[in-house]
Amino acid sequence: MNSRRIILLHNHDNTWTPEDLIEVAEDNRLAMVALRSHGYEVIDLKVHDSVARVLQAADCHPRDWLVFNWCEGYADRPWDYGGVAEELEHLRFAFTGASSWTLRLSQDKRLLRAVMLEAGVPLPLGVVARKSTGLTWENFPAIVKPTNQHGSYGIDRNAVVFDARELQARVAYVLETFDAPALIEEYIEGRELAVTVWGNQLPTMLPPVEIVYGQYDNPREQVFSYDLKFDVTELARQNVGFICPPMLTTIARRRIQSACVQAFRTLRGRDYMRFDVRLRGDQPYIIDVNPNPDINSESMVQMSAEAAGMPYDDLVGQIANFAHERWLKQRQFDRLAPRPRLPVKVTS
Repeated sequence: MNSRRIILLHNHDNTWTPEDLIEVAEDNRLAMVALRSHGYEVIDLKVHDSVARVLQAADCHPRDWLVFNWCEGYADRPWDYGGVAEELEHLRFAFTGASSWTLRLSQDKRLLRAVMLEAGVPLPLGVVARKSTGLTWENFPAIVKPTNQHGSYGIDRNAVVFDARELQARVAYVLETFDAPALIEEYIEGRELAVTVWGNQLPTMLPPVEIVYGQYDNPREQVFSYDLKFDVTELARQNVGFICPPMLTTIARRRIQSACVQAFRTLRGRDYMRFDVRLRGDQPYIIDVNPNPDINSESMVQMSAEAAGMPYDDLVGQIANFAHERWLKQRQFDRLAPRPRLPVKVTS
């Protein structure tokens, strides 16, 4: 039996346009080419509403197949990364990327912040607001984020506030719009970096990507918002660019690596994670965590890999290899256990 068998698990999203579907299909094709170039036997499976249903229909078992988890959620529940990971864990499949624990934690900025602060990870000053009145925050400018969103959803230019009146209005907006507490943080006026850490036992940092906000001086124009992350036309319109690798002092580079590797370990990172970092002088502050960041051929993770001399095929292949190492250990541990059963066949 070939031990290098892998499932490219991806999802359908009911909100995708025909253009989105074409782009996703090409991303999947390139990933499969990359995995095959590293000696993997590959099949691809698409999830609509159930991971278990898809794996059962394909007669795939966790002793025989590793999962390359490129599944962002379900057709009617986009971004339910945690739900996908929970299904895979229940079925005892080894898979690339973060565990359900890490993914669920990252979707609650209150708990995420508490865990990292306890571990000594450098973060901006911050406080959670459950109501918009009686706020005592005095550090401006500040940025206001919903605590229950991912991928900068809920963050736009108006998330940056300059006084108590704007703060109260933005907190009220977050509470009403997202039905969740608001996280108020100091806005770090400085350079912004996207930092990828990868590995397992010995995680290392790839060259950071610096996000350059054109000639704007207004902090409201220096926020990597949801629109900038997911709409390339916005990048061009706002004159946002990327530099990789950036010019950094030796002290800054060392501190960035130390902070991000510490965060990776604290959050039980696996295979790869990306951290959004702001610099105040040479001191880094982690402002966001991305446990399963985008790794397509145009992603910031790939920019970092290229700067390290690594073509796209090798980026994808190495992520699979990290997970394969963990899978082999799991198989040795489970070798005397009975073959796990998939759920009883579901009929439509």
